[in-house]
Amino acid sequence: MNQLDIPGMIIFISAVVCLLLALQWGGTQYSWTNARIIALFVISGVLTSIFLGIQIWKGDYATVPPRLIRQRSVAFATAYSFLLGGSFFIIVYYIPIWFQAIKEVSATKSGIMTIPLVLSLVVFSFISGGATTAFGYYVPFMYFGSILSAIGAGLLTTFTTSTGHSQWIGYQVIYGVGIGAGMQMPMIASQTVLNVDDIPVGTSVIIFAQTLGGALFVSVAQNVFGNSLVKGVLQGSPGLDPGYVMQAGATDLGSIIPSQHLLAVQKAYNHALAQTFYVSVALSALSIVGAAGMEWRSVKGKKVVVPP
Repeated sequence: MNQLDIPGMIIFISAVVCLLLALQWGGTQYSWTNARIIALFVISGVLTSIFLGIQIWKGDYATVPPRLIRQRSVAFATAYSFLLGGSFFIIVYYIPIWFQAIKEVSATKSGIMTIPLVLSLVVFSFISGGATTAFGYYVPFMYFGSILSAIGAGLLTTFTTSTGHSQWIGYQVIYGVGIGAGMQMPMIASQTVLNVDDIPVGTSVIIFAQTLGGALFVSVAQNVFGNSLVKGVLQGSPGLDPGYVMQAGATDLGSIIPSQHLLAVQKAYNHALAQTFYVSVALSALSIVGAAGMEWRSVKGKKVVVPP
């Protein structure tokens, strides 16, 4: 029990919760200048500072041992995972909503329609993992993943209410290949640069960063989506209450929204989702900074487990 960083974990979780609430409520439920939102940001910042202090104080017994983050490749791999994870979770969360709202399919069918994304991701994860083992270097795949996922997410922003099968399948495949190429490389990097005893902690930090990036940036994307949708409904259907549209949800648009407003609402949904996908584009593009900071180390001669 003495080796568990319980105070650090409690403080960090509290900081993340405050930040998520601020990102979720800001600009929608409350204005960004509202005292509640400002207070949440301030509290999150203070708690994060305390958490960092605890990590330095606890040293090797910290939740995130400082000596791991001081290792260049681990630090940049963590940043890469944080950004690419954010990009990925946004797309996975909002692509089905596009199918439900624009193509008027059920939640189940919208999940089936994301198979091109999932399948290309899985297949290229195996290909890139095997290629890394064969050629020895993982950094090129990190660059490739950043560039291709940014291109794929950028193509997704071009969706319209009349986008056909070839486009929504092809664009998902491009994005999936990019994510599949890059997503597992930070974990391979941590196994390459760290001592055997540090690998479990290093891998855990990278996986946590990926999950945290998803949680934070999905909240950011939700804010962008909500604000864009409200604005689009007000412009396209002035007589329709945006709150009514938000409450209706994507799956039931066709049955709840009056027919004379349906096309305008679908266009508003499409525009709002496109704006949301831009967040994913930015995150994928920024992740190249993580790739640029990596050391060029070969995995050959190392006992590396390629993640599935």
